[in-house]
Amino acid sequence: MHQAEVSDVPQRSATGQLPQTAQIDALVAEAHARYAGTDAGTVADYIPILAQADPAWFGLSLVDVGGSAHSAGDIDVAFSIQSISKAFVFALAADEIGHSTIREVVGVNNTGLAFNSVVAVELNDGSPMNPMVNAGAIATTALVPGAHADERWQRIRDGLSRFAGRPLALDGEVYRSESFTNHRNHALARLLQS
Repeated sequence: MHQAEVSDVPQRSATGQLPQTAQIDALVAEAHARYAGTDAGTVADYIPILAQADPAWFGLSLVDVGGSAHSAGDIDVAFSIQSISKAFVFALAADEIGHSTIREVVGVNNTGLAFNSVVAVELNDGSPMNPMVNAGAIATTALVPGAHADERWQRIRDGLSRFAGRPLALDGEVYRSESFTNHRNHALARLLQS
């Protein structure tokens, strides 16, 4: 994993003292320029479609508390959000049913094990423990209200689209690639069901 060198990066903002728009744009551009040449690491290939990503793509985008976007680099390249969707689906579920229900059903503790661990579920009496691990994300998704799977999916897609600020669509090629390789998630779902 690439370790960012930030010891020589001065703090440019503090609580109650946020930078102006021009300064935020300059800071985003500076951060992009600082790391644009970094080529350490490898493109993920545990899901076949991910291996097709161009490792030179690099974009930054930040939305401030006022809703203004500040971006640099390859910001027009569409990509699948993969596991970051866990945070957004958690937010949608919490908004619909409340965070206390998710805490009771899913939990909020660190498993101390890999994000896709079957052992973590077994060690915790069938509890997923955390909405940010795969078992917890599956359980959290199941908590999103809906009379059936299609309604639940539509609610999630609509919610993710609101977060993105534009309509999102399912990428069939990514879906097929994920479906072909997600045996462990199927096992986690069956374990949770049992």
